[in-house]
Amino acid sequence: MSGWMTILFMVIVGAFIGAATNFIAIRMLFRPFEAKYIGKWRIPFTPGVIPKRREELAVKIGEVVAEHLLTNEAVQAKLSEEELRAELIVTANELVQEKLAIATTPRELLAQWDMTAIGDTAHDKIATVLKGQLDQFFVKRNELAVKNVLPGVVHEELARKIPAISAQTLAKIGLFTASDAGKLQIKAMIERILAERGKVGGMVGLFLNNDTFVTRMQKEVVKFIGKPETEAVLEALIVSEWQQFSERALVDVMPIEKQEQFSEQLIAEIMRTVQLEKWMDTPVQDWIRPYEQDILDKVVPFLVDAVLQFASEHSAEVMQRLEIGKMVQHQIEAFSLREMEQIVLDISGKELKMITYLGGFLGGFIGILQGIIAIWF
Repeated sequence: MSGWMTILFMVIVGAFIGAATNFIAIRMLFRPFEAKYIGKWRIPFTPGVIPKRREELAVKIGEVVAEHLLTNEAVQAKLSEEELRAELIVTANELVQEKLAIATTPRELLAQWDMTAIGDTAHDKIATVLKGQLDQFFVKRNELAVKNVLPGVVHEELARKIPAISAQTLAKIGLFTASDAGKLQIKAMIERILAERGKVGGMVGLFLNNDTFVTRMQKEVVKFIGKPETEAVLEALIVSEWQQFSERALVDVMPIEKQEQFSEQLIAEIMRTVQLEKWMDTPVQDWIRPYEQDILDKVVPFLVDAVLQFASEHSAEVMQRLEIGKMVQHQIEAFSLREMEQIVLDISGKELKMITYLGGFLGGFIGILQGIIAIWF
């Protein structure tokens, strides 16, 4: 065999051995998937490297992801990005607008949630709850004085308005007294008083010019009503009466039977005002739509910021509870070996082929060297 043929032969053999060796080595990363036996003797290098170390590999990858890739600092940095906030706001606004474009009544929502019984009995349940609350209110406060039952703001408001009430009351009485109707009322009152005095009253009436006397009495009454002292007396009288009233027990002011009537009338008025049936058949969007722009401009950004802040502040705890490392480990362990092999080949198939070709190239180069050495020496 000539020297060139020897070198060519060694190049071909070397290239074949180098390429085949690398090809087999790459294949042995995954294959065989299971251990092979001859009798009870396990064939060496079976199963492949990755199948044999699969659990260790899964644990290690999980640790790397948890400790070096998906770290608390990385999550917080992502949550603080303005781009993420803007994207979340846009997404949330689109969702709000999408929902507002649909007309859905509370009754339909309850039907979707399989809770129609709540809507059918809502009126009776609300009335029952209100009745129970009012009954508890009276039971707990019946023995208390009225002043202890009413809120402090009521006492403050009354103390502020009693002078005005006194002035307004006297002003209206004065206007009535100065009117023709008031004059007739005074005349009728004088005639009734004189009539009650019998003959003496009749005799007094003969000596009085009735119309003149009534006019004078009318002026005196109006004058009396307009005096500050009269207003002060009326104000003190109202205050005294209110104090006496507020010292009485609630049950004395409103007996038990009156409390029942009050509760029934109040509940009926509330239910009539609320109009629950009408509300149940009115689309939810109709109630919300007037505030749509405020929701989009203020509420959504506020909620997004609150969620991001909460997630950032509790990211370490959440990640600890999620156990990212174990999650990745379980996901890797759930993959079949064939799927894992395919993933690796899809990602680095070209590089693995180049490794095979590199083995052939190196094998061929070594073959050249061997051929030269064999010829020369």
